[in-house]
Amino acid sequence: LVIINFTMGTLQEQADAQGEKVRKMKEAMKADPASVTKEDLNKEVEELKRIKGELANQAPEVTPEVKQKYDLVRSVGEECISDNELLNLISKKPDFILYDGFEPSGRMHIAQGVFKAMNVNKCTKAGGTFIFWVADWFALMNDKMGGDLEKIKVVGEYLVEVWKATGMDMEKVKFVWSSDDIISKAVPYWTQALDIGRRTTLGRIKKCCQIMGRLENKLTAAQILYPLMQCTDIFFLKADICQLGVDQRKVNMLAREYCDSAGIKNKPIILSHHMLYGLKAGQEKMSKSDPDSAIFMEDTEEDVARKINAAYCPSVAEADDAPKAPPPGVEAVDAGLESMHLTRDDLKNPCLDYVEHIIFSVPDQTFVAGGTPYGDFASVREDFLAGKLNEAGLKEGLITAINQLLQPVREHFSKDAKAKALLEQLMAWKKNNLAPPEGLRRLVATDGSRPVHAVFAPHASAELTLGQLLTVQSQLSAADGSHEVVLWCPDWASFALNRCGGDQKVIAACYTQLVEGLKALSPSLMGRVRVMIQSETLLKNPSDYWISVINVGRKYPLHKVLAAEDTKEGEEYAGQVIASLMTVADCLLLHPTLL
Repeated sequence: LVIINFTMGTLQEQADAQGEKVRKMKEAMKADPASVTKEDLNKEVEELKRIKGELANQAPEVTPEVKQKYDLVRSVGEECISDNELLNLISKKPDFILYDGFEPSGRMHIAQGVFKAMNVNKCTKAGGTFIFWVADWFALMNDKMGGDLEKIKVVGEYLVEVWKATGMDMEKVKFVWSSDDIISKAVPYWTQALDIGRRTTLGRIKKCCQIMGRLENKLTAAQILYPLMQCTDIFFLKADICQLGVDQRKVNMLAREYCDSAGIKNKPIILSHHMLYGLKAGQEKMSKSDPDSAIFMEDTEEDVARKINAAYCPSVAEADDAPKAPPPGVEAVDAGLESMHLTRDDLKNPCLDYVEHIIFSVPDQTFVAGGTPYGDFASVREDFLAGKLNEAGLKEGLITAINQLLQPVREHFSKDAKAKALLEQLMAWKKNNLAPPEGLRRLVATDGSRPVHAVFAPHASAELTLGQLLTVQSQLSAADGSHEVVLWCPDWASFALNRCGGDQKVIAACYTQLVEGLKALSPSLMGRVRVMIQSETLLKNPSDYWISVINVGRKYPLHKVLAAEDTKEGEEYAGQVIASLMTVADCLLLHPTLL
């Protein structure tokens, strides 16, 4: 045992040292591509993988109590990356942190309600604290509830009430509202996002997007930002475990890869839960946009019966499982669906899926169908496939079981005063068909009293040339006397572009040098120039600024943004896309007459 522990310690030290070596080689390669060859870098990366592989295969010595907690948490996931890391975490950090996120934009389907509640209870029973990242800011960004943040928060409170009624144990559950933290802690959040962007290739980010393959040319620039922000959430919340669905595993893997690039030792563990099928034939997952694709937590008994009775329920797999061409006039979509399910299931029966993952997710559950009580899913499936339990009997039992699970929720929203008021308010807003606000949402950095003559300083460079200094001086001097003259210093965009090796202190010093040089050359000119540092300005209203960045990204296809970049194909980084979108948002906030 002593020898094993010594070996693990040695391997960990080797992995740390090798990881730091690879990280420094990558940084050197970005600063000077000729300093490190790809062959040498790949060799060191393979060595790092070898050491980590050996380390991952070393399981820690655990007590029966730790093993019991591990089994409880592990039962939540269809996949865990990695099992040994999870075992190590639970044995060394009994108060571990898990996270999931949700956008409070409307209805909650039964997987998000019952299935999630039972999974959370398992994790907290094992000692974990579960953090829900309430993505109200993202709902605001997407103009949900008419773009009214207060209304969006009410939706979030409603969803919390649903979970309470479902039986989620709230003692070790925290709800963190993204709008509060993204605004109040904008510097650590957005610099983290930019750091991930500057270290991640565009090709890697595209893998996180669910519309790939033939539809890759239809990606908008904004779709590059979403995976970066979700990845940022993980580190921002200091999550040990990402407990999301299988459909989010590619983004979660990006977070682990970022750890290698940034030299972060403890990677987030990925515990991905099963994704339920939609109720209709061929639906790989449920959809909030299709009300008949799933059971929702506020569905009536009649709704449940209608949907389940109409649900796809085969007892024999379809003979031809090959991909089918879309119907005429229907565009091919979602080449990323291969990531929705990790286990092979030729039957793809949503009714059986509900029995296994909804009904039997509840502890000590008995499922009665066709007059027979079942204590486990395997027996239900066996009888159904053998013909002992027919479709009508299965569906009748499922309707009864689902309604029993939903009844406490119905009662809570009819008897609890707070919950009842929330539901009535939501129903009233739903009837009003809230429209998103009109006009352009942007940060406004000037008072509009005078026309603006804006000069954008070059992106930061450790070597400021006299030619650059004179060019900026000439551009500033060209301003009409009636204009407000602004020198815009894009420090965060420079960081996103990995200028000066991504060292923010060096970037700040570059702009200090530029401004001081201009003051020395033309003190009278600089006396009427307003120097605006990008990071300082956008922090006056980071919410409106970043919403404008994302809205710009929605307007432009990714390939159009890339066409404006002077970058060789295959060498693009996500940070370059962000910097381009930030430049447009900067123009919007300055609203210059002359740029």
